[in-house]
Amino acid sequence: MARYHYGGQALIEGVLMRGRDALAVALRHPDGSIVWATERLDLGLRARRAMRLPFVRGLVVLYDTLVTGTRWLVRSATLQALAAEEAERKGASGAGGVAGAAGGAGGAAGGAGGAAGTLLHSIVRLPLVPILGAASDETPGSADAGSGSSYTDPDARPPEPEAPGAEEGLGKGYAVAVGGMLVVALAFGVGIFFLLPLFLAQATVGRVDQGFGLQLSEGLIRVIIFIGYLLLVSRAPDVRRTFQYHGAEHMSIHTLEAGDPLTVAAARKYPTAHPRCGTEFLVVVLIISILAFAVVGKLSPVWLVVSRVLLIPVIAAVSYELLQLGARHRSHALVRWLWSPGIWVQMITTSQPSDDMIEVALVSLQRALVADGNEIPEGSTVLACRPLSAAADLGAGGSEAVGGAGGAGGSEAAS
Repeated sequence: MARYHYGGQALIEGVLMRGRDALAVALRHPDGSIVWATERLDLGLRARRAMRLPFVRGLVVLYDTLVTGTRWLVRSATLQALAAEEAERKGASGAGGVAGAAGGAGGAAGGAGGAAGTLLHSIVRLPLVPILGAASDETPGSADAGSGSSYTDPDARPPEPEAPGAEEGLGKGYAVAVGGMLVVALAFGVGIFFLLPLFLAQATVGRVDQGFGLQLSEGLIRVIIFIGYLLLVSRAPDVRRTFQYHGAEHMSIHTLEAGDPLTVAAARKYPTAHPRCGTEFLVVVLIISILAFAVVGKLSPVWLVVSRVLLIPVIAAVSYELLQLGARHRSHALVRWLWSPGIWVQMITTSQPSDDMIEVALVSLQRALVADGNEIPEGSTVLACRPLSAAADLGAGGSEAVGGAGGAGGSEAAS
């Protein structure tokens, strides 16, 4: 069993799982099949040991979540969007057939109404990227303590240690588009969750109290905006489906950490909430930000704004370490009580998934295990799937398969 806590992220009709040295993505193709891809994480700057030091590793994970997560969020949206365009081209009857094959629940492609709609919806989701996953770490968990024999499919070899090109399958303007969307999302997130609470607190409590009362009111306003935003976006049908995939991701990770075989039936035993979830991370960020900004104290209006922006990486690094500490000592009642707000908020950001959603999460987790060179628990379900092909699935003629492991044709075991 892998001596590593795996983490993940919900995508549009899919799940991304992040391991120590590689990540894996599994998506429900509009034709009903499951496609997968892998990408190395142990290359370049991320391969340095310094990147795994305390307070540094949290920033690395946050970077991976934002940049890599956004890139795959857009790829997953593109897959659904191109299928919707193809269905529209073939006629209304073809569109109905594609939607039915995707799971019978009105998948993301149908909800978006074409490429433009699906990509627009992905932009709306971008501020949710840090919320939609469980953070990985380097700490051995309960699943490490000899949970029995395991197996590895001999045909499922780890991919070549070379990540796919950033623009593969999506055109020359892909990197620019993703970068622009990420900048917009970051600006939106900082503005809404950090600067707006400051301005509102200054305009109200700040008229009578420039001390801790101001910092506390700013923090409370930040919490209200955060919860309100989640409640608002969760009303969108396609976001609700993403929250279901979020739940499937957590359930599959719980299954691995308990040492159970990776099957739908085993995953059904576990909750949709997870103590290392990005939602819980942001709840810790909200709490730590109150303390950090209180330490800053009184500043001029300009420096108040600057301090809120500059302290974000510091707050994120500290919050990540506290999140990992809480996950390691979750058996203590006091720790569970202190971290319970993060679990409560996950009642909004996760939902019970369907069986086909859990299947996608299991494929993603199995592929991440194999890409890391780890074994899959004995008795795990071997689901039919195939590598994601940029040429066939993302409309880029002449490109090679994104995953690199295995052939591009036919179904293949998910292990």
